Amino acid sequence: MTTSEEQIFQILSEASGPLYSSDIAARLNQNCKLRNAYSPIDVVKRMQDLRDQVVQLSDGRWTLKRRMH
Repeated sequence: MTTSEEQIFQILSEASGPLYSSDIAARLNQNCKLRNAYSPIDVVKRMQDLRDQVVQLSDGRWTLKRRMH
């Protein structure tokens, strides 16, 4: 079973650009059996566990740090 952090990392890896937490939550919920299991706030909380791999841009979108270099 993959963790939500792993799923978020995968979503950001596959995205063509930075995503808002609401977009990430929507994609997580598409893969989840529970309807609306993740809110944008839940996603931001999970991002804290990934802070060495993700960065929040000034407009609120999230991306992988490796894309910034």
